[in-house]
Amino acid sequence: MKTLKIGDVTVDRVQEWAGNLFDVASFWPGRSWDAIEGERGWLEPHFLLPTDKMKKGVLQASLHSFLIRTPKHNILVDTCVGNHKQRNSLPAWNMMNSDYLAKIAALGAKPEEIHYVMCTHLHFDHVGWNTKLENGRWVPTFPNARYIFAKTEYEHWLSDKDGHAMDGSFEDSVLPVVEAGRADLVKSDFAIDDTIWLEPTPGHTPGSVCINLSSGGGSAIFTGDAIHHPIQIAYPEWSTAFCSDAAGSEASRRKIINKICDTGTYLMAAHFMDPTIARVVRNKDRWKLKI
Repeated sequence: MKTLKIGDVTVDRVQEWAGNLFDVASFWPGRSWDAIEGERGWLEPHFLLPTDKMKKGVLQASLHSFLIRTPKHNILVDTCVGNHKQRNSLPAWNMMNSDYLAKIAALGAKPEEIHYVMCTHLHFDHVGWNTKLENGRWVPTFPNARYIFAKTEYEHWLSDKDGHAMDGSFEDSVLPVVEAGRADLVKSDFAIDDTIWLEPTPGHTPGSVCINLSSGGGSAIFTGDAIHHPIQIAYPEWSTAFCSDAAGSEASRRKIINKICDTGTYLMAAHFMDPTIARVVRNKDRWKLKI
């Protein structure tokens, strides 16, 4: 992804990992691969590999953060899996040792220069780099940042630390931030200023939020896992096996699609493959992405 400029704000992607991830049969139980093939015309080549290059029945995905730089703040959206963390649910992400921080440095940002870390939700692949291992302890990776957690989301996982798709992350990537006094538990419509604000999109998790950006007449929405893969633009009814409320997840996707369809707003999801940036447009009686 090339640097995106929206008014006087820039957005860069910081990728931690990419590869085969979504086994359609298990990720979207009961859904048909034929439906995906029916959308190949716009999914290929960015979001669906040519038939001879893909693993049958599996879709590729990216694991990344977004670095937003406004005239006042440096903001990191979602923080991937993180290094040295035991994640038993997915071998490819277990005990990672990536160059994530070096990639941020290459963009010209030091950890101490991040003002806000904003997590769309608290699953383990969105909070990992909240902390780093230092002298045997988990400490905030971005020492001067305020970490923004939706209060509803935090309180849910506080009483369900070992819940679905947490895999130890609450203990090593969320609680240490709270204990260090760096976390702000906010309402789901919290705003940093008139450029950046949250919007509730529950369903994938009880307190999931999207992050809106507006500057100079341009806009973007960072959807977290309200949308995992572009196929859900065409089929918003496809909630995943990881969604806590399938109907709520579908409703949140439809809300996003209806809000930005055929507008200039960029959709920026947490797991889309490169080029990551796209706009939603009408496609007969459904929708698709336009790059």
